Amino acid sequence: MKVLLVRHGAAADGEFPELLRPLTLEGRKSVKRLARSISRSGIRVDAIVSSPLTRAVQTAEILLAKLSRGHPVRHVSCLVELAGDFIPGRFSEATFLGWLAECGRSNVVIVGHEPTLLALAFWIDPALERSDEIRGIAKSSALLFSCSPGHDGRFGGRIFPKD
Repeated sequence: MKVLLVRHGAAADGEFPELLRPLTLEGRKSVKRLARSISRSGIRVDAIVSSPLTRAVQTAEILLAKLSRGHPVRHVSCLVELAGDFIPGRFSEATFLGWLAECGRSNVVIVGHEPTLLALAFWIDPALERSDEIRGIAKSSALLFSCSPGHDGRFGGRIFPKD
């Protein structure tokens, strides 16, 4: 299975409460370009899971609209922040890895935020935490992992928005 960890696009600042900050026009455009890059990579996306924050949900919706044209995405769902930002202690490494195992052979896109996505990346491929390969995830970009049930995943590179 493939797992893509996607950081949401650029969001509006200031006038909106943190939970409701929408994507900016440039944020929307860059997410559309990211969707093209994902589609060109040949990865078939089976499911998209998103943080419930507005900017992440909007990112997931754009990815769904663009990716489902070439690859029928089965469903989109919204999970409370996977590393427990909103329900502390509820989502552990074991819970996350168990959830990934339940996904079976499905290719999954997880849309979220830093630092949560970094925690997920290190849970998928523990060797990354000891290396200097990943220290952050740019907005509107993705980290790609190959995973097999019951085994650690392997980092496969980054995907950036391209024209």
